[in-house]
Amino acid sequence: MKKIVLMVLLALSLSYLREVPAWGNEFKKREALMAQYKKWLDTMGPEGSRQWIRLDAKRRPHRLYLGESFFRADFHNQQRLVDTYSNYLAGHEEKFMLIDLFDAGTNMPVGEYGFGGFKLYPRSTRVAEQ
Repeated sequence: MKKIVLMVLLALSLSYLREVPAWGNEFKKREALMAQYKKWLDTMGPEGSRQWIRLDAKRRPHRLYLGESFFRADFHNQQRLVDTYSNYLAGHEEKFMLIDLFDAGTNMPVGEYGFGGFKLYPRSTRVAEQ
């Protein structure tokens, strides 16, 4: 009887080990994806198309200072940039960092990225504050 129970337990443990996913590959995939995000963000940054100028990570939420070309882009591309930047800062494609968006020229707040998603303040509000 002990041999049968032992054989069943052994068979179950071996079948379980075959079905365990390779968790180590998840970190390599995430690392590769974050490298792709960084490469793309660098093309949009100060040395690229200047959609973003600098990041102030001293405070929470982070402050992302945006360049003039960000405001000339369409809403979809603006959202993609901020969404990708948030994922990159969080270090995971399914997690997000809270970001306050500022105009690099005036240092005035122009939007935010948070729990409610991507939000740009109305242009009239931004102009009135200057």
